[in-house]
Amino acid sequence: MAHKVVNTEMKSRNRLIEDLYLTFRNIALGSLRSLTRAYTRDDLSVSSIRKILIIRLDRIGDMVMTTPIFRALKEKWPDAQITVLTNPVNQNIVINNPAVDCILVYDKKNKHKSMSDGLVFLRSVRERNFDIVIDPYLDYELKTSFITRFLGKKFRLGFEFAGRGICYNIRYNPNVFPVSTEKRHMIDYYLDLVTCLGIEAKQKEPEIFLSTDEKENAYKLLEKAEVDPESKIIGIHPGGNYQSQRWPIKRFAAISDHLITNYNAKVVLFAGQAEKQLLSEFRDCAVKTPIFLCDLSLREFMSTLSHCSLLLCNNSGPLHIATALNIPTVSTMGPTIPYHWWPCGNNHIVLREDLDCSPCKKGICKTHECMEQIKTEDFLSAVKAQLEHLKLLHPDENSMISAKNNAY
Repeated sequence: MAHKVVNTEMKSRNRLIEDLYLTFRNIALGSLRSLTRAYTRDDLSVSSIRKILIIRLDRIGDMVMTTPIFRALKEKWPDAQITVLTNPVNQNIVINNPAVDCILVYDKKNKHKSMSDGLVFLRSVRERNFDIVIDPYLDYELKTSFITRFLGKKFRLGFEFAGRGICYNIRYNPNVFPVSTEKRHMIDYYLDLVTCLGIEAKQKEPEIFLSTDEKENAYKLLEKAEVDPESKIIGIHPGGNYQSQRWPIKRFAAISDHLITNYNAKVVLFAGQAEKQLLSEFRDCAVKTPIFLCDLSLREFMSTLSHCSLLLCNNSGPLHIATALNIPTVSTMGPTIPYHWWPCGNNHIVLREDLDCSPCKKGICKTHECMEQIKTEDFLSAVKAQLEHLKLLHPDENSMISAKNNAY
C-alpha cells in the first residue's frame, strides 16, 4: 500500500511540473502567435493546392496511424502531389501507398547527420514550394514544428500544443492540452486536425500496401524455413521500442511452448537486428523450438506477417502494422496511454493492468509492475479465445495425451 501511495505522489508531482512548464511555454510562445497571419479553410478553398507535404519523423506506430490522412488528402485533392517527409525506417510503411506520390527521406543518423548536410537537404525540400505543409506530431517537442515553419512558405498546419502554434498559420482549436487527459485515439486526433482543411474523412483504418512480388518472396521465405505458407501460422514478436513496453521474454517462451506442444502450431518468432539479446533469452527459456525469422528488413517482416493468422506481441510498431494488414492480435500494454494507442479494429485482444502509477509513459521502469502483473495464464486464455473465435487451431489430441502421460 505504501509503495502505491509513493508512486501516486511521484506521478502527481511529475505531472504537475510538466504541466507548469508546458503552460508557461504555451503562454510565452503563444503571445507571439499573433505576429503570424492566420488562414482559414475559406482561404484554402480559393487557393490552388498542387503540392502537399506531410512530416513524420518519429516511430513506426506513429506513421502507421498517419496513413488515413494520406487517403483523406488524396480524396480532397485528387490531382495534388502528396509527399511524405520521413526517416529511413518509416519510409517502409509508406512504400506502394497509392495516395502518396513522393517519399523524401531525412536520414538524421547517417546521410544528414551533420548540421550542414541536414540544412542542405531541408533547403532542397523547401525549394519544392509546397502549398501546404502538415505536421501531425502530437507532443510538446518543438523540432518538427520548426521544420514545418522552415519548409512551409504558404500554408502550415499542426497541433498548437504548448506554444508550437507559433510555427503554423492555419489555426487549429488547441483543445489537446494536456493530451493525456483526452480519451481519443491518435487516428481521431490526426483526422480531426485536417478538418481545418475542409476534410471529413470517410475511413479511419490504417493501411499498408504490399506488392505481389513481396508476398511471393515471403511465401518462398516461409517454405525455405520449412513452414507451409498455407497453414495457420502464429507469429510472435516479443520486442518493443522501450524496455517498459516488453512483457517478460520467458512468458512469451512459455506461450510458444504451449502452442507447439498442445496445438502442434506453426509458431514463427520475429526479431529485428536490435533484438538479438531478446532472441538469445527466448532460446534459453523455450523448451520447444519455433521457427526463428530474424534480421528481416521491415518490408520483408510485413510481407511475412501478412501470411500469419495471428500475432502475439507487445504494444509496439509490429502491433500497429498487424492492424493495418488486418492480422488479428493478442498484445500487452504497459505504460502506454491506452485510449491513444489501442489497436484499431475488432479482432484484437489487449491485456493491461490499470495501476495507480499507470500510464506513466516511461521508457524504463525499475519495478515493471504493470507488465509483471499480466500473468502467463491470462495471456494464454486470451490466445485460446482468439483461436476459438477465429477457428484457427484445435488442441492436438496426441500432444495432449503425451503431455499428460509425461506429467506422471
